Amino acid sequence: MGYAGQPMLVVKANRALLRKRNTFKEVKEMYLDSTDKTELEFKEVSPEKLAQIKAEIRRKAKEDAWKEAGVYILCTMIVLYGLYWIIYV
Repeated sequence: MGYAGQPMLVVKANRALLRKRNTFKEVKEMYLDSTDKTELEFKEVSPEKLAQIKAEIRRKAKEDAWKEAGVYILCTMIVLYGLYWIIYV
């Protein structure tokens, strides 16, 4: 019977772990102490460069929209052809 004292050791170990537990208030204080508020620093951009960046973003968005519409049209045509082939052939 080598396990006779084992349950008591487990209970003692669990009790020791419960004593070490932090309260919510302590955890909150540790979190607030560890976080620092940082200010974001953005690069200064001239109005001309900003307008160029905006135009590039808009051009890319329009191009992506056309590609997406093309994919939808192509998929629709494939599905309709498949249905036609199933029903009439």
